[in-house]
Order: sequence, then structure tokens, then C-alpha cells
Amino acid sequence: MITGYIEGYYGVELSWKERDSIISKLRQVGCNTYFYCPKEDPYHRVRWKDDYPIDWIEDFKKFKSNADSAGIDIIFGISPGASLELKDFEHLERKIAIFKELSIENFCILFDDIPKEKEQFSLHREVLELCLEKFPNINFSCVPSQYCKHMFENSNNSYLEELDKVDKSIPFFWTGNQVITSNYSDKNIDSWKELFREDRDLIIWDNTFANDYCVPKIVLQNFDGFFSKDDEKVSGFLLNASGIEFIDLIAIEILDNALKEKQIMLDDILKDRGFPKELINLSHFLKINISSSFSDVEKKDLDFLLWNWNGKIKKFFIHTSINSTKFLMKQISMK
Repeated sequence: MITGYIEGYYGVELSWKERDSIISKLRQVGCNTYFYCPKEDPYHRVRWKDDYPIDWIEDFKKFKSNADSAGIDIIFGISPGASLELKDFEHLERKIAIFKELSIENFCILFDDIPKEKEQFSLHREVLELCLEKFPNINFSCVPSQYCKHMFENSNNSYLEELDKVDKSIPFFWTGNQVITSNYSDKNIDSWKELFREDRDLIIWDNTFANDYCVPKIVLQNFDGFFSKDDEKVSGFLLNASGIEFIDLIAIEILDNALKEKQIMLDDILKDRGFPKELINLSHFLKINISSSFSDVEKKDLDFLLWNWNGKIKKFFIHTSINSTKFLMKQISMK
């Protein structure tokens, strides 16, 4: 089972130093995979047909070497879907060949987040089949245009049915019932697998901690439900997080907690990370779904965090934006 981290969000890209930090954390907790597919990398998505600059390639080589030393596999993502035609396959073939020479053995072709008119049923399948034909010794995976149950149920087309005809050696990434899902119970996974051929492997693309849809909110929570790893119902589980190094290191600890069934409380994880007790008291406001009402005790904790606390992590939770600070100040003024 592959486990690890996805750099696949919208927003500021990680630095190479931050990527190395993530690699070190993955090694520490026993995960094995880093999936490189940042939406803002122009050569990944918008300019996917173009070659990466030489300086970038040199930095990537160092990153790959560090990952190899840590025992972490790299999945290299290419996102051609928004401007793809079959005649463009030569560009995709060239890019795969370049990174194959850099010892990349795992590639993912992403068709996510593209205009509806670009959800070309047979084209996506044909492109994946050509990948298998041209590179028989490479491991390919795919992010379909419809990557959650909600999209499938509201599509009124046969996109997934057609894509599912591709060779079963290609696993599909899947986010769950919705784009953002935090409940990975056995029951939920069984319902997702029913949408595909019986032998199609699914890799979970988890967006629990991603915040590119709700900046400046920070999400930190335990999963609402988790499958039994021994049942091997999915072939992988990867976190697509926030792109904030400090926050994502905590998210990896939460994943490790779930995968190893450690039953460690979130408050204990935050305490070990140096969070003040006042912020830990408000940790329920870091969940995906929250209420904006504050008790008198919570207002007191907010007052402390705003005016009496100067910690390394304060800027992520209090001063991420002017609007979030104004919101917190408004809540405190209601005391």
C-alpha cells in the first residue's frame, strides 16, 4: 500500500527545502510516497507541452536523490487534460521520456478540474493505453475527470464507465463521496469500489487538510472514519494538504496516527508541536465544518491568542489575512 503526501493544491508552490522537509517527515513516520503535481507549476498543467527549464531539472535531480536516500518513491504528475488532443500525445511521450531518464518510474496522468466539454470519454482512455504501449516498464496511475461519487452521480454520462475499460494495471485516484471527504470507513470504500471493475485499484486522494478552497482557514482534525488497513480495500492513501510546511507536517502525523491505529488524541499531537493550551482549547474550530459562535471561555482564549501570544505558528492561525484577524476581533468585541 502506498502512503504519503500529494503536492497537488492550488496556491504557492513549496520550495525545494520545504519538499525535502516533507520527505524527511514521510521517512520518519514510515510513509513511502511523494506525489508531485502542484497546480501552479506551469509546466505541470498550463504549459504541460513545454520542457522544464534546465535549472529546475537540476533542482529536481537533487530532490529525487534526497527522496531515494530516504526510501521515498516519487510519483510525477502531468496534467494535460485542459488542452489535450490525441495528436498531442508526442508531447506527453517526450515529457515522460525525459523524466524516465531521471529514474522516475511512477507517473500519473491527471484529467481533473477541466471544463466539462474537455471530459472526452474515449480520448482519456486512448491516451492511457498509449502510455502503456510506449512505456511498458513504467507504473502509471490516473486522476479521472470525475474523481468522487458526487461527480459521478451528477454527470448523466458514461465517462467513468468508458475510462474503466483501460487496463486494470492503472489505479485511479479517488477523493471519496465528495471532493472533500474525511470518512474512509469500510462501508464508504465498498460503495466507491462498486462504481468500477471489481479488480480496479483505487488510491485515496485525501483533501481533508487542503485549504485552497477556503484560504485563510487552516484545517486540522482526525479523520471521521478510517478503513482497516489489513483488509487491503484500497491500494494507497495520500494526503493533499495545505502547502504550508508546518501544517502539513502535522497532517502527516495525523495520517500516521490513523494508518497505525495509534488512537492518539489530536490535542496531544498539537501539544507535542508546541501549541499553547488556549489554541488547543479551540481546536474544534480547525475542523472542516464549524460553527462561528464562541462561548465566553473561547472568547477569553481568543483574546489571549490575539494580544498576548507570540509563537512561531501564530501567523498561520491568527494573522493569515486581515479578514481573519478582523473576524476574530469582532468575536472578542462581543464579550
